[in-house]
Amino acid sequence: MANAAAERHVVMPVTCTHCKTEQVVQVRARTRFAQIDYQTIRCANTACNRPFDVMVPDVIVGGPFMSSGR
Repeated sequence: MANAAAERHVVMPVTCTHCKTEQVVQVRARTRFAQIDYQTIRCANTACNRPFDVMVPDVIVGGPFMSSGR
């Protein structure tokens, strides 16, 4: 059960800098201070599919996924 707590994540919204598509990524949830840093992801919009940088507080563990709402 201790490993289940280590694998928690939070969903964070991000926007592609090229096509402005709103999408979400899953970021590892930390209980301790983590330094915010840039990571590069590929746009979930298949018409764009270009890489862009996002600033998130920890390692991305899933996504990007298309946002379900506006």
